[in-house]
Amino acid sequence: MQFNNPPGIQNNMTTLYLKKSIGRSSSRLPLLLIVLVFACLGIRQSAQAGYTVRLQQVGPDVVATGSGAINLHGLTFYGSSSQNPAIQSISVFPSSRGHGASIYTGPTSSSVDSYYGASGPTSFARGGKSASSGSGDMVGISAGSFDGDYFCFLSVPAGYVSGNALSDTAIYGGTTLATMGVTPGTYVWTWGTGANKNFTLQIPFFVPPPPPETGPPVAITNPATLIASFSANLKGSVNPHGLTTSVYFQHGTTHSYGLTTAPQSHTGNTSLNVSASISGLTASTTYHFRVVTTNSAGTTYGSDTTFTTLPPIGFPIVTTRPATNVASFAATLNGVLDPHGLSTSVYFQYGTTTSYGRVTAVQSHTGNSFRNIVASIGGLGGNTTYHFRIVATNSVGTRYGNDRIFNTQ
Repeated sequence: MQFNNPPGIQNNMTTLYLKKSIGRSSSRLPLLLIVLVFACLGIRQSAQAGYTVRLQQVGPDVVATGSGAINLHGLTFYGSSSQNPAIQSISVFPSSRGHGASIYTGPTSSSVDSYYGASGPTSFARGGKSASSGSGDMVGISAGSFDGDYFCFLSVPAGYVSGNALSDTAIYGGTTLATMGVTPGTYVWTWGTGANKNFTLQIPFFVPPPPPETGPPVAITNPATLIASFSANLKGSVNPHGLTTSVYFQHGTTHSYGLTTAPQSHTGNTSLNVSASISGLTASTTYHFRVVTTNSAGTTYGSDTTFTTLPPIGFPIVTTRPATNVASFAATLNGVLDPHGLSTSVYFQYGTTTSYGRVTAVQSHTGNSFRNIVASIGGLGGNTTYHFRIVATNSVGTRYGNDRIFNTQ
C-alpha cells in the first residue's frame, strides 16, 4: 500500500474524531418572536463570513484569489511545514482505499501551521497543477478519506492570530479551468457554527471564449532600425485577424518601391511584430518602405515610411545592450557596433559609478554593418550595482554608447 499524504502532513496518517423563559405578556410575544427571528438571521449571516478562495479564468491563465478571516477555536494544532501554491488530488494505492484533494494559495515556500477538526468534501480535483506564482498569505486545505477514515487539515500562515484578515493570490499560467483537472462547484468545510469557522472554495463552470472574428489583416509600418551605409532592418506589426496571412515589405528609392522582401506566414488574432533585414543599398540615399499583409479576406498596406542610409565612412555607431549572465562576481557585457567603413577599436568601460574606471580588452572590427559585441568580466563584488557602456574609435573619432546598469547577486 502506498499513501501520498496531504501537502504539509508528514510521516503518518492521522485519524480525526473529533433553555430560557421569557417573562412577557402574551400581547407582546408575537413582536418579540419577530425580533428574535431577525436577530438570529443576522447572527447566522455574520457567522458565514470565514475564508473564501475563488478560481476564475483571466485571459490565458487561471487565477485563485482568497480573502477573509479564520477563527481557529475548535481546531487542534497538528504541526508546521512549508507549502507551495497548488491544486492537486491526493492519491492512495490502491485507489479503492481512499482519495482526497488539496488547494493552497499564496507565495511559494511559505511556512504554515496546520490544524485538524474541520469537516467537508473530500474531492474537487482529478489531477495536479502547481501555480506559476503566488503572493499574500499562504492558506490551504487538504481533505480526503483512507480506509473509511476521514481527514482534513487546514493550513494558515505560521504564527497566525485567530480572526486576523487574510488575502492571497495564485496564478496558474497557460491553463484553463477545463484542462487543469478541477470539478466545478462550491465546496465548504466547517468546524462549528461561530463566525469565521468555514473555508469555502468556489470553482465556476468553464465557459469557452467565443471563436475569434476573422477579417482582413491589420498592417502597421514601424521605423527602420540598424540603418547602416548599405543595409537596414525594416520593422512593422501585423494582426492576421484569425486567418493565415502572408506578410512582406516593399522598399525602394521612390513610392513605387520595386523591391520586396521574402514573404512570411503568420496566424492568430493578436498584434505581432515583424521585421526583415535588407542589404545591397546605396550609401547616403533615402529609401521608402511599407509592410504588406494578405489573407483570404483581403490585402492591407501599411503607411509609407522613409529612412536614409549612412555615408560610406564616418564615426562608428554604437549602442549599449543589457548585460546578461549576471552572477555574484561575473557578468557578460553586450553592445552593437557598426564600424562605418573604417578599422574600429571597440571595448567596454565599467565600474560602480559613471566614472567607470575599468575597461575590457580591445577588439578590432571593420565593415559597414551592425554586429554584436560581447565581453565577459569577472572579479566583481557581490550584491553591487555596476555601470557600463560600449566605446568605439576609428580614424574619424570616438563614440560612446548609452550608460546601463546591472546588479550582481
